Amino acid sequence: MTDHAGAANAQRTTPPGGPRPYKRRARNILIHKPMQKEFSLVLIALLIVSSLAIGFVIHSTIREAVFGTGYRFGKISPAEVLSDVSYLLIMRVSCVLFVTLIIIGFFGVFFLHRVAGPVYRFRQTFLKLNKGEIPPSIRLREGDFFDETAQEINKYLDTLRPKEDEKKS
Repeated sequence: MTDHAGAANAQRTTPPGGPRPYKRRARNILIHKPMQKEFSLVLIALLIVSSLAIGFVIHSTIREAVFGTGYRFGKISPAEVLSDVSYLLIMRVSCVLFVTLIIIGFFGVFFLHRVAGPVYRFRQTFLKLNKGEIPPSIRLREGDFFDETAQEINKYLDTLRPKEDEKKS
């Protein structure tokens, strides 16, 4: 009975199709280095700019509270100043973070178009191949990723084309 339980556990831990021919390692994290580097660097740059903007907002808000805006009407209690500063900081930092979120969202959409476009074209090519058709060569937009993959698929398609011409004659 224990042998059966051990076999069941072994079946659960091995992936479908048998054991993997590779081990997951840190160097396997970067699959497509140019794409992942660009995406990471732009996100880091946006976060740095956002952090600098938040630092500036905090600095200017505190400076306004300490030195005033030029209009002073008598003595103000420290509790009022801190309450105003807290409210202003929350509002201004929230605005900076919201703008950063919008920019990252737009960047993500445009960046993913450079990935999803080629993947969509590859899928369309494979669907035509599965139907027995020889599709035209894959053409990617300038700036799209996976150009080297498209070139390899196009080489394969070129090897199929002469065979198709020979069948027709």
